[in-house]
Amino acid sequence: MADLDAPDTLELDAQGLLRGMDDSAAAIGESRAAAADLEIPFPSDAVRNAVLCGMGGSAIAGDIVAAAFSERFLKPFAVVRDYYLPGWVDENTLVIVSSYSGTTEETLTCALEATERRALVVGISSGGKVAGEYASQGIPVVPVPGGLQPRAALLRMLPPVVVLLERMGVIAPSGADLDEAAQVVQAGVEALRPEVPTHQNPAKQLALQLHGHVPLIWGSEVSSAVARRWKTQINENAEVPAFWSDLPEVDHNEIVGFQGVGELGRLLKVVNLRDPRNHRQVQRRFDLTTELVEPSTAGVITVTAEGGSPLARALDLVVLGDYTALYMALLRGIDPGPVEIIESLKGRLATSPFGRGGQPG
Repeated sequence: MADLDAPDTLELDAQGLLRGMDDSAAAIGESRAAAADLEIPFPSDAVRNAVLCGMGGSAIAGDIVAAAFSERFLKPFAVVRDYYLPGWVDENTLVIVSSYSGTTEETLTCALEATERRALVVGISSGGKVAGEYASQGIPVVPVPGGLQPRAALLRMLPPVVVLLERMGVIAPSGADLDEAAQVVQAGVEALRPEVPTHQNPAKQLALQLHGHVPLIWGSEVSSAVARRWKTQINENAEVPAFWSDLPEVDHNEIVGFQGVGELGRLLKVVNLRDPRNHRQVQRRFDLTTELVEPSTAGVITVTAEGGSPLARALDLVVLGDYTALYMALLRGIDPGPVEIIESLKGRLATSPFGRGGQPG
């Protein structure tokens, strides 16, 4: 097992994902400004509802925004991870095409359908068809810098979603939320970066606790979307299985599975992502569910979000999870950058056009 405080351990990170975390707060400001400066050819009163189409790291931005602003939406909003748009999307729907690479086939299929329905389309991308062909057709596209792994671009993809939704009257004014979020993210970077030794670094400590185990990440309300982010970051960066669920849903099904987990329980570690603003019954459910399942697992770890606004608390947990997943990779002695199995799958899928080979339903 690698020593996380040894300087040569960082050499495993060939793509510099850990060092890239240093730019997190600046990324929020830069992408926020780019979205604010974007010329949008339709007025906000033309928008009656909105969807964000995306996959992976480009979709989780929408999930986090949906959770963080759930009580402040002025118009309906949904996240679509699919090849098809909902039937209600029409010429009064804002469709945010979110694809960091600009080549995500599911997202591009939705974008084609959105243009055919004469929806109000806006893109967020670093290149590909979204920033190329669609931009040349007059569709406004928020530009983000290229050259990153899509999962490492979350804090460049998320602020434009907030700004676009605010500009189009889908959410209430949100400038103060983004201001605080940037401050919380910067504080997280300073506390969790590689130079901070393990005994003072919560992300390194979490990575050590999760090493050799299968994490089960549980969230609720604002932290539900973050639980999904933790799971996918651990999958892609550390190359180990991880799973996520949310409360109170866990208590209606998943907890029963712990009664028959047997020897597999030695591999499982539950991570509770708690928010001090959770509904009081959710707080009780975290406590009671932990008490019930802990004897059947290798342990339960509880992490509590910090921050004033829901967005700040969500991103506080995101930064901790991102660092933890990267340190888990280093503990395993692997480079957290490559995702060879995904590239292999994409190569096989590319042997035939992705278009629309069938109809939903």
